[in-house]
Amino acid sequence: MMYKVIYSPQAEKALEKLAKRTPHIAGDILDKIEWLAENAEAIKHERLKGTRDFSLHCGQYRIPYLWDREGKTIIIEIVAKHDEAYRKLKR
Repeated sequence: MMYKVIYSPQAEKALEKLAKRTPHIAGDILDKIEWLAENAEAIKHERLKGTRDFSLHCGQYRIPYLWDREGKTIIIEIVAKHDEAYRKLKR
């Protein structure tokens, strides 16, 4: 079953910037998010320490997300390079 994906304003802005600068990376990230939405029930989600978030990896990029199993929703919070993503998440 496919989950509904919701993007935070911060994630949308980051993806728009990536699409302008490096469209192939933005495409890879969107493909990975779509894969997550299609396979959310079949994969093991590991919570980030000290948060309620999970993290999807796509090359150098990290995509922290919230997973609502009952509501069949995935909320993409941030799209950024590794260290930057986790710094932004802690704010």
